[in-house]
Amino acid sequence: MIRIFIYFIIGLNFCTNAQNVTNYVFTRKMAQACKEHICQDGYSYNTFYSVDDENMKEITKNTEMAFEMHLGIQAVNNGHILLSPVPRPGDSDPVYEFVVGGGGNKFTELRRNLKRNAKKSVLTPKILSSFEARGFYIKIQQDGLIEFGREGESLPLLSYMDVSPLQIKYFSFAAWTGVEVKFLYDCPVPGANTTSDSQEIERRLSPTEEFKRSRLQYLLPWIPPKPQMDVTLGIKVTNVKYDPFQSKLITSLSVVVSWTDEGMSWFPGKYNISSVLKFHQGQIWSPRFYIFNSDNMDPFDARNTALISMTHDGEATFHFQSTVYTWCTDSSPGLSKWPHDEYECSIVIQAWEAHEKISIGVIEPNSTKMQVFAGVDDVTENEWEVSTKQFIVKPNLWNHFYSTDDNETHQSDRYIIDVTLKRHATAYNVVFYTPLLVLVLFVLMSFWSEPLVMDRIWFLAGCSVVISMGLCYIDYLIPSHTLPSILVLYTNVLFGVLLALLIQAFLMTTAAENISKMATVQRVIRSNVVRIIFCLPYVASSASNGGYFSQEDEDPQATPISREIEEMESENEGKMKEKMELAEVIDRILFMTYTITFAAMLGAHF
Repeated sequence: MIRIFIYFIIGLNFCTNAQNVTNYVFTRKMAQACKEHICQDGYSYNTFYSVDDENMKEITKNTEMAFEMHLGIQAVNNGHILLSPVPRPGDSDPVYEFVVGGGGNKFTELRRNLKRNAKKSVLTPKILSSFEARGFYIKIQQDGLIEFGREGESLPLLSYMDVSPLQIKYFSFAAWTGVEVKFLYDCPVPGANTTSDSQEIERRLSPTEEFKRSRLQYLLPWIPPKPQMDVTLGIKVTNVKYDPFQSKLITSLSVVVSWTDEGMSWFPGKYNISSVLKFHQGQIWSPRFYIFNSDNMDPFDARNTALISMTHDGEATFHFQSTVYTWCTDSSPGLSKWPHDEYECSIVIQAWEAHEKISIGVIEPNSTKMQVFAGVDDVTENEWEVSTKQFIVKPNLWNHFYSTDDNETHQSDRYIIDVTLKRHATAYNVVFYTPLLVLVLFVLMSFWSEPLVMDRIWFLAGCSVVISMGLCYIDYLIPSHTLPSILVLYTNVLFGVLLALLIQAFLMTTAAENISKMATVQRVIRSNVVRIIFCLPYVASSASNGGYFSQEDEDPQATPISREIEEMESENEGKMKEKMELAEVIDRILFMTYTITFAAMLGAHF
């Protein structure tokens, strides 16, 4: 057993040391000796480079080596390298494609065709790094042996024997969707100063691409085409949420922006191109806006990758989706009607550039342009009933109502969206009001049960505990900077239950018994009006020595001792009956008081 344990420890140390490999990292000085290519367009090979055959033999210094490449990769995952005999190969053309750090930086693979036909795959966890450029090499020998490994290591990570090797003339790089990869290529061989000089292949442009290049060659996209631009805005509110804890409105917008640049117009027949062209943001001038009352000062379309569509008459249309976060502190003082709360918020959109003068128009929601561009954007319903109103505010009117020191700088119009929110409180009504109504109903019914018993005490104490526990956790649902009337409602019900508990406990003491025997109290309790009002049974009684007693027949055959016992029992029953009647009167008073008070508070709440 000891020997097996020692072998296990040795094997574990071997596996651990196998994972702790030393990566060849490019320093800043080493990276300056290489060329750089950055991939940001996803999994597509757009730029191709021709292999420098003249320097390849001098680099390899090996007649058996057909191709050798030394490169660096910096990425979080998915560095793709394509080696091809032809420029811009198709799916059926034979190529060598290396996938480094695929599957979330877990494996490395060699493929014989573009994006398919894997020949060899090995596990290489954490082979790439987003913080440093790590060195690798690719070697292809004349006999078809293909090797891929880390720079500085003699044994390759991946090797494959191709019986029909390809003659590599071109190479390219790619990444994965949403991943940015930096490649260092044409790097010198470690320990040598010789490097290759690959050249980028000029791609043959289509007539449309030739036209776009000619128009964009001397265009300054940050300068508006005219001193004053007429821009139309169409905004479709697709989703609205309100965060009462932060007083913040979250609004999802589908935005359509349109303007005309007459300098970009063309005749489609003359240039043999389409009547509609697509441009990326930054290629031509486009109006940029930001939210005046947002929680940040970024342009609300800055991270959008949508294309700008332009017709042959120079009319450009830009459609994008965005989510804006705006402050909405429209809370009335005093009690709030949460969860039946309503809010009126505004979203103020104004030009990003202060020096630009933009006149804004409104695109109607039912117009053709809004239907074509924003018709596919669905409106998502939630707990809020939303109504919006959109209008334009001119600079002079804005400066009059919102006077600041730098208002004269901005001479563009403002686009205002007034949002009115009303919460659908059906679920909240079930959650909050159902327990409250049931609890109050049982408390009112308890006033018609038998008084002066411990069961009533335990019931009222249990109600107090339940309400107190609910109030301890209700702060997770109710915003703390307001005082909802439903919280006041629950607090008053708790106060009423505690008051009823104290009164019930007091009625079970001797002090309540002494009060019940007072002549004034008995006179009030035994009056016919009081007994009718409080639904007490009628008792026929007559006065004797200033008190009240019931008329009863005496047994003539009873002995004096039995008569004394009967008189004591009758006296005790009379005291208990007087105490019970006082408790019943108080219960009826509490019942009517609680019923009227709760009904009035519930009516005021709604």
